[in-house]
Amino acid sequence: MKKALIAASIVGAAAAGVIIYLTRKNGGMQRLLDGAEATADDARRIANRHLRKTQKKINAMVNETME
Repeated sequence: MKKALIAASIVGAAAAGVIIYLTRKNGGMQRLLDGAEATADDARRIANRHLRKTQKKINAMVNETME
């Protein structure tokens, strides 16, 4: 779970950096809106991957404990 929180923090920080960078450039807001969908999709994929891995680890630990 700790790794999932760290990954989410990294993705959030990267998204914040992209927002600041693009809003300061000329026409940045339009680019920001255009890229927001891809950024959100990438963040969702990363979070889902980490959560699936965490769930598998938890299931394995529970199964080992039950044996």
